Amino acid sequence: MSMMTIGPAISSEKRVMASASRVIHVGDNAPTTPGANENKEWMRWNNYGIALLDAQQYAASYAAFERVAKMRPDYADAYTNMAIVDIQWERYADARPNLAKALELSPNNARALYYRALVERNEGKLDLAIADFEEMAKQFPLSRDAHRELGFTLYQQHKYADAMKQYQALQEIAPDDLAAHYNLAILYRRMGEKDKAAREAAIFADEKDDPVATTYALEFLRKHPELANESVTWHTHNLEMLPANSADSVAQSSGVHAR
Repeated sequence: MSMMTIGPAISSEKRVMASASRVIHVGDNAPTTPGANENKEWMRWNNYGIALLDAQQYAASYAAFERVAKMRPDYADAYTNMAIVDIQWERYADARPNLAKALELSPNNARALYYRALVERNEGKLDLAIADFEEMAKQFPLSRDAHRELGFTLYQQHKYADAMKQYQALQEIAPDDLAAHYNLAILYRRMGEKDKAAREAAIFADEKDDPVATTYALEFLRKHPELANESVTWHTHNLEMLPANSADSVAQSSGVHAR
């Protein structure tokens, strides 16, 4: 183990905390048969549905999750996933039957309760939404989503003291949560605590995203395509375009990167 010296008579060992490697074969690759418990077909369709949902391909995503439900009719998350597609598609009423099925298969499932609460709140059924959010927060007391959405729903009912408690709980979990700072600034002012309101408003103004930062970043990346390439999670290097004396060294560390 190598040693490094930091100032006079102070030394510490240099340790590798963790390391991993992966070999990627570039070119033609014959398919391999997955193991018995590896990469099952329903799981591949489920992952495909998630990817389609991320791409906002709602109809195709819903169809993928329907396949999962047919392959695994006992899998509650398949129905919850279909409901999530409907919610993002703003088809709230259509989400209800799938959430009901998910909760039939997995009673008090926190994930299904969370999305049912969103539907209930959209329908104006705030008491039902609060009950579901509270059950989720009970099961997962460190869930930021549970406290954030419960706080907002209580705020809609003008229960400012109760809403404040939820945002304070959220702040204890995540001190930099912007929703907590923003809403506490409003709530403290409504409750007459102007100093606390001013402090939360100042923190929110300081930490919120700069709306023009993206413009500057994109302008910089357009001028520096070599750096823009490095910012992409998966990317390749064209070693043929490099000078001959640098290709070998880059090949050892580059090729295909993943972060």
